[in-house]
Amino acid sequence: MSLPLALLALAALGAAAAGGAGREAEAAAQAGRFSTPEQHRCSWELRSAAGASELRLSCRPPAGGGAARSCAYRGEPRRCPAYGARSRQFWRQILGRLRRRRHPCAQAGPLSARLCGPGRAPPEAQLRLLPAPAPGPGPSPPAAAAEPTGDPAEAYCAERWHSLCSFFVGFWEG
Repeated sequence: MSLPLALLALAALGAAAAGGAGREAEAAAQAGRFSTPEQHRCSWELRSAAGASELRLSCRPPAGGGAARSCAYRGEPRRCPAYGARSRQFWRQILGRLRRRRHPCAQAGPLSARLCGPGRAPPEAQLRLLPAPAPGPGPSPPAAAAEPTGDPAEAYCAERWHSLCSFFVGFWEG
């Protein structure tokens, strides 16, 4: 019994030592640009935290085409079994779908990659368009806090140690 406990402690110490750099890398946003078939120029930014990912878009129409629009999509792609090994492919497929849309910020159902499409992942893995905030004076409402997952390994272990921690937590809990 002491060997699994020692390995769990070692994994936790490694996660704590690498925690600063790991959290910075996880919290770092990825960004880029693309154009739609209607010549809208869009910039995107991806933020991930606590299992949920948010893809923020800001699109400008072609000259004289109206006002710029901003929107955000949110989901939990980590719930897809294939996401862990092929997360880059997942995001390329999502951005490819957005590029093909005439109006990326228009309501058009959830976004899913072929990698994690319906039947291959739970519905939470799909990205859904967040409702636009109501315009009005005053401060914006605080962002909703992420709900705890109930998984101790996810709560206390760095992402790169998650599978090892999950194994030992599962072993420990029986």
